[in-house]
Amino acid sequence: MSQFSLNEKSYQKILSFMDDIKVEDNNFRKEVLLAFEKLFGFHKMNFWLCDEQNNLFDPVTINIDKDITKDYLDNYLEADPVLPHKLKHIIPKRRVIGLLDLPKIEYEKNEYFNSFMKKYGIYNNTAIFLVKDSQVVGLVDISSRNKKKINENKVMCLEIISRYLAQRFHEHLLLKKTGNFFFENSLTPREREVLRYVQKGFSNKQIADMLFISVNTVKKHVQSLYDKFEVNNRTSLCFKVHNFEN
Repeated sequence: MSQFSLNEKSYQKILSFMDDIKVEDNNFRKEVLLAFEKLFGFHKMNFWLCDEQNNLFDPVTINIDKDITKDYLDNYLEADPVLPHKLKHIIPKRRVIGLLDLPKIEYEKNEYFNSFMKKYGIYNNTAIFLVKDSQVVGLVDISSRNKKKINENKVMCLEIISRYLAQRFHEHLLLKKTGNFFFENSLTPREREVLRYVQKGFSNKQIADMLFISVNTVKKHVQSLYDKFEVNNRTSLCFKVHNFEN
């Protein structure tokens, strides 16, 4: 990639993207894709999770038919040349790699290109690798009917964004894990029972009757939940629990 300076418009796009991304957002991956669509005009995208063995799974998609994703997962995933384990020699230096960046011989005779991409009218696929501590933790892939590469200015923007996004995505995953740990280790079995009934809208009296305990005991459990979640009413409790769980 040649050396050049980003213009003011590109800087503003990067800053706008950063402003749009919220670690605590329940729909973090979907919001990332929507931000890419709004700011860069990308249309068909997947946001994949990636495990420690560099396997992709659980995609969140926008503007891609479910049947296409299923066909890819069932029949063509391993034929895809733009996968983390196939590009591990490139990823340390570059985070944005397109199919058209590879030597033609690597994809033009490839089953993925000829049997899958052409079937759905896709002629380019660009992957944005999210790397944290040398491990790929996620991947955003952009499909295009355009036979040209993404222009160099956009690629540079995406290279910068990929570093920022990797850190934010790591924080998002950590936040979700922290929430699960909290539920498993900080609440007593009875508190979890009471909490589920509170979430369903039952009163203290109804909860007491269903659990065969006194109303005062239910009140003590509810107050304990308030203290642990740092809230002071049922509505705030349910809202905070919902954020933890999602």
